[in-house]
Amino acid sequence: MFKIFNESIEVQFNISPFEITSIKNDTVEIIYQKTSLWDKSWPILFPVCGAVNEKLTHKNKELGLTRHGFFREIKDWKILEQNQNSISLEYFSKEEFIDVYPFRFKLNIDLFLSDKVFSFNIKVSNLEDEEMYFSLGHHPGFIFNKNSRVDLIKEDLFTDQFEKGLVSNLKKEIKIKDINISNLDFSNGKSYMTNNFNKEEIYFENGKVNFNIMANDFKDLVIWRESNECDFICIENWNGIPDLLNKESFELKDKEGIMKLQKDEQKDFLFEIKF
Repeated sequence: MFKIFNESIEVQFNISPFEITSIKNDTVEIIYQKTSLWDKSWPILFPVCGAVNEKLTHKNKELGLTRHGFFREIKDWKILEQNQNSISLEYFSKEEFIDVYPFRFKLNIDLFLSDKVFSFNIKVSNLEDEEMYFSLGHHPGFIFNKNSRVDLIKEDLFTDQFEKGLVSNLKKEIKIKDINISNLDFSNGKSYMTNNFNKEEIYFENGKVNFNIMANDFKDLVIWRESNECDFICIENWNGIPDLLNKESFELKDKEGIMKLQKDEQKDFLFEIKF
């Protein structure tokens, strides 16, 4: 277990594989502690977000990509720099994933604390001589109880039309602004999704601590709970969405919401929590 900390915030995480397991503000925990059936805390999704409909291909060659990708299988992160309030990690793609994802790439993770702000930056670099297609997403679980409230600041339209994790209808008809323990139905692991979200921030309070989530580099948002009774909620900022139920192409480049990097291009994706 690794950690970074300052006078008010402590962040704990593993690096083999990488996952944040705890964030405390003045000793108050905000990250879900695996007290229900879901056995994760903050997965990162790469190079796909969500479920895959049957298969994905690249230049007609079938890939082995499955739900949420393989980020959680990366275990040989290199520590570039580490001190009390920050850490920098690097990963160069290996042959172990080449049959699943036929692109050479590099990932950099930077975690750092500044006063009341936790910053989590992921840089994706394309090492190929061609365009590289990918999605990237955060899947953090936050403690959520009868005293909790999530405020999207501005009302937005969402869809809840999924079949076995696949998007059956992209039409957004559900208005959501505030979420509490009882005003939105999460029975049977129901999800709500909007694309082109990209708002300035999301406000979260749980009765003991308040914070804002800032993720302007991510254009899609998924909200999920395991059930109406569980003690956590996932506020998931993604670039990319699950496959469509009626998708017309298996090619990765045609996947709904996919991003691309040109040869030698790199891009940063910043996620921040401000207390």
